[in-house]
Amino acid sequence: MCNNKLNKRQVQAQMTKEKIYLTALRLIEKNGFENITVEEICKTASVSIGSFYNCFKSKNDILNEIYRVADDYFLDTVASDLKKGNMEDKIAKFFSYYAQYNLSRGITFMRHLYNSKNKLFITKGRHMQNVLENVIEEGQASGEISNHMSPRGIVEYLFIAARGLVYDWCLHNGEYDLVEHMYEYMKPLIKIFIVTI
Repeated sequence: MCNNKLNKRQVQAQMTKEKIYLTALRLIEKNGFENITVEEICKTASVSIGSFYNCFKSKNDILNEIYRVADDYFLDTVASDLKKGNMEDKIAKFFSYYAQYNLSRGITFMRHLYNSKNKLFITKGRHMQNVLENVIEEGQASGEISNHMSPRGIVEYLFIAARGLVYDWCLHNGEYDLVEHMYEYMKPLIKIFIVTI
């Protein structure tokens, strides 16, 4: 039988990591990722540089953590909510979640993430994309989604459009309802892949 209880030292390490992470998020929102340093994160969080490197390998690891948190949300929360409905509705609901998640991070934060130097958007094998790919595979198996593109190809096609809309939302300083526009924008694109009987 395995003991899932953490000892005092492990709890302290988790708390320190969370403190560093949340401090880094605030600094990224304020100054942008490229404009902050490990030293600044540590000073603001009141932790030693050694503590930072016990929790993260580098400043880039903070970005990895941001994407891991998002991926876990899609794997643990969104995937289970995509079990019911037709394929068109499931994919539209997925992108509503995507818009809501971006919205929850805030316009300032998202502006800093959406730049050409950030290659984490196109990292292969992320849970977020895998959740949608599983839905599309299911739809192709049931004949509801066309087979003229691979599931991975459809995911990439739709994500290019969705990320483009979030980028446009950032350019417009969040002046429009991202969730509503995401639905209106993605719905016609999703229909391209739906098999009509």
